[in-house]
Amino acid sequence: MAWCTSDDGKYRIESITHTTFPGALQVMREGFIPNAATCIALEVDKDPLAVEELLELCADAALDGLSLVAVTTETEEVAATVFSKLQEKPTPGLTEKSFVEIFNEERCKRPSTKAMMDFIVERDSKCNYFDRYDVDCFCEIMFLGTKPEHRQKGLAKLLLKTAVEVAKKVREGAITPLTIADLGPKYAFMKPRKPIMTPPQLCTALWSSAVTKKCGDSLGFTTLEVFSYDDLIYNGKPCSARLGPDLTCEGAALKI
Repeated sequence: MAWCTSDDGKYRIESITHTTFPGALQVMREGFIPNAATCIALEVDKDPLAVEELLELCADAALDGLSLVAVTTETEEVAATVFSKLQEKPTPGLTEKSFVEIFNEERCKRPSTKAMMDFIVERDSKCNYFDRYDVDCFCEIMFLGTKPEHRQKGLAKLLLKTAVEVAKKVREGAITPLTIADLGPKYAFMKPRKPIMTPPQLCTALWSSAVTKKCGDSLGFTTLEVFSYDDLIYNGKPCSARLGPDLTCEGAALKI
């Protein structure tokens, strides 16, 4: 499904399909993982097997049908992507762990990937989205990346803005989830999971760059918590040693 076109007409924002899914993963390889602060801090970028585990998380998130790509209107190349995941409030006695916690326990084997999942879970817990906003489901904007040659075209903001609009559309039943078959043979081992039927009432994100923070602010996201990489330890030293001083990660949310 196509959602909108950039002002200059050179890019089209659309839902990820079986056709564009491989391109979206390539954007993650080229535009997100080598540059994302948390990937660098936890050395995901240095471990090819950890990269594959992170891409598997993207594949699982894509099944919800909320993830998007920006494609060039001239060549149909996937230039940028955003992976979004519905997160439902755990039910005591039934499902007490989040999607990321379960993914970490069942499918992560590499130390850097497990550390990244722990990072996400801990930050989400401190932001306390469910109780803070009294919601049962939110749409987490997990990963946003752009290929280097397509940067400074406004794609990050356009993708984020559209991601919020798509999350709102879930209430109208307008989203068609992907199937495991759509992900290709590489992910055929994945087990079908029960789709989340509760519509999201909130969009959340962990901004880890100045670009995403600026985009989030312009769209009305509220910063809830600010986390220092000085406090994140991996392989015996603060992650700020790999990133430089004063870099932070911000947990943010937008009621929809």
